[in-house]
Amino acid sequence: MARLGHPAGEKGIAEGCRSFGSLQIIATNSSLSPEQVVADAPETQVFGWQLYVQLNRKSSEEMLARINRLGRIKFIVLTLDAPVSGKREDDERLNIQFHSTGSVSTQLFAGTDPFLTWTETLEWLSEHTTMPIVLKGVQTHEDALMAAQHAPFVKAIVLSNHGGRSLDTAPPAVHTLLEIRKYCPRVFDKLEVWVDGGIRRGTDAVKAMCLGAKGVGIGRPALWGLAAGGVEGVERTLQILSDEMKTCMRLLGAKTVEDLGPHLVNTSRLQRDIYGGMEYLDAGSSVIVKGKL
Repeated sequence: MARLGHPAGEKGIAEGCRSFGSLQIIATNSSLSPEQVVADAPETQVFGWQLYVQLNRKSSEEMLARINRLGRIKFIVLTLDAPVSGKREDDERLNIQFHSTGSVSTQLFAGTDPFLTWTETLEWLSEHTTMPIVLKGVQTHEDALMAAQHAPFVKAIVLSNHGGRSLDTAPPAVHTLLEIRKYCPRVFDKLEVWVDGGIRRGTDAVKAMCLGAKGVGIGRPALWGLAAGGVEGVERTLQILSDEMKTCMRLLGAKTVEDLGPHLVNTSRLQRDIYGGMEYLDAGSSVIVKGKL
């Protein structure tokens, strides 16, 4: 729906990402078709496509076939963190209604399948694409562990609470990141862990990478840049984040991303908010990891 902010829409975001080597995940409810978004992009530019599985599976299968034929999209992002619409208070305050279907969020989530499972859904998906799968919306270390058990079909997970607009008071992604470090750190060896939600500064991105994230995602900042200045606004947003990351790493004495690590982040104040687990988890999780991974 990026064209609500600027006529360039998602294609403008793609153009803004180009010079920074940033990958773009195209939303199912994009205001432009996937073909329009990737048109004219260089072969080296990486795109993913975000899938909301529909109750009408034939509709999802047809879309997957279309994405497979496109060739420019390199991975599928399976959405887990919004099986139903959350309480969208901005919609309520603005009273945006479609007479026949209700609010914007009600319309967006109409037909979304809320019954996804580890076994049935991933098996179904494997029958309709050979592209790598990224699971978006992992919010517990247990689910991160389950995802790792489905590697290499599942290549990465995105720790996300859907921008805080789905389940109220859900844990932020950094909490889940710390949970994984505490209970099942070998997950990081099996698949890539990405983080989104609340990334507003380059220092936020560096902190996430220090704690094990391979990448971070931004949503609102890219849209703010797009709305303010089109393609140049997106480029400016990414430039600010890039400059802040470089400055942060220089001041930390980190020459490369490989030099980053948990020793550079003081998380002691966060530890009280991290899930403590049942008594058996401390002893049992390592056994599960060693046995299943």
